[in-house]
Amino acid sequence: MTRRRWTIATAVALLALGGSLATTANASDTADAADASEWQRVGTGMTGGVSGLAVIEKRGGAKKSVDLVMVRDSKKPGESRVATVRYSASGKKAPVVRELPWQGMPEPRDLEAVDSVPGQPGDYVTLTSDGTAYRFTLDPDAAVAWGSSPVPDRAAGDNYESFALTRQHGRTIAVWATRGSSGDKPSLVRAAEYDPNSGTFGPATAPVAFTVPYPLPVDGQEVRHASDIKIHADGTVLLTAASDPNLNSGPFASAVYIAGKVTSDKSGRIRVDLKSKDRLTALASFDKEVDNRKIEAVACRRGSETGIVGTDDEDEGGSLLSLDICPGSRD
Repeated sequence: MTRRRWTIATAVALLALGGSLATTANASDTADAADASEWQRVGTGMTGGVSGLAVIEKRGGAKKSVDLVMVRDSKKPGESRVATVRYSASGKKAPVVRELPWQGMPEPRDLEAVDSVPGQPGDYVTLTSDGTAYRFTLDPDAAVAWGSSPVPDRAAGDNYESFALTRQHGRTIAVWATRGSSGDKPSLVRAAEYDPNSGTFGPATAPVAFTVPYPLPVDGQEVRHASDIKIHADGTVLLTAASDPNLNSGPFASAVYIAGKVTSDKSGRIRVDLKSKDRLTALASFDKEVDNRKIEAVACRRGSETGIVGTDDEDEGGSLLSLDICPGSRD
C-alpha cells in the first residue's frame, strides 16, 4: 500500500509559547524544519511519543501555526505527561515543544487520549489506558488536574486508546473506545453524556464493535482498530487505526478513516452508527515497509479540512503530520 501525503493549508493559533515552564524543548534539537507535508519530530525515545492531541482554540491570532496540547503515555514518576506544541503550517519552522508539569492530583499512568471541552477554552479531558478520565485546565505553567472519573461500564482488562467530546443540543457527549486486537477482538465504542462541570458521565450506550480492513494482522502484527477518535459538529467520527508487533522498533502501519456518526437527539438519546469493515475506505494509509509509523493521535482545526496526526513510534519517539482528513468544523 502506498503512502499518501497532503500539504497543510491554514492553521489557528492560541497559546503564547513564551514564558517559563519546567521543561522547554525545541524539535529543532532533533530535526530540522521540514515541509509541512513531511513528518516533524516532537519527541525522542520511549517517553517522547504522542498518544493524544487536541487543538488549543483561540479567536484571532496568527494563521501560520497551530497550537496543540498533546499527551504522552508515560508510566514512571516524573516523566512527561502533557506538553504543548506550536506546529508550523508552512513547515518553515520546526515544532516548538514545551513540557508541562502535572499538578493538582497524583500523576496518572499511561495517558492515551485528550480532547478539549466544547465551549470551555483551556479545559481538557484526558483518558488513561485503564479508562480513567481526568479533567484538567491548561494554564501558562502547568496542566492542573481537578477531578477524575472512570468511563461507564469499564471492565477489568479493558485497554483504551480513544476519547473525544462533542456538543449536541446543549449537551456534551463523550465517545471512547477500547483499542481492540486484530480480527478476533474488535474495538468496542461507547458514548455517554458528560458533565464538564462535575467531570462525571451518564449511562453509556451499548458497545458497538468496530474493525478496520487495514492495517492487516500479518507477520505478528497486533491491529489496534481504534487508536484515536475525534467527533465533528455533525457527529462524524474520524478514527485512526494502527498495527504494532509489540516490539519497540516496529515495524508499524497506520490508517485514517471516516468511521460513521455519533448523534444525540433533543431528548438526549445518543446513537452510535459505525460502518462495517467492508464499507470503510482509508483517507490516508502508511505502510510498515515504507513509513513505519504508529498513529495514535488525531486533531482537527476549526473550520478547516486540514487535520494533524501524531505518532507514538516507541524507540523513535513522536512526530506530527498535516493531512486533509477533516470533514468540517467542530464548532
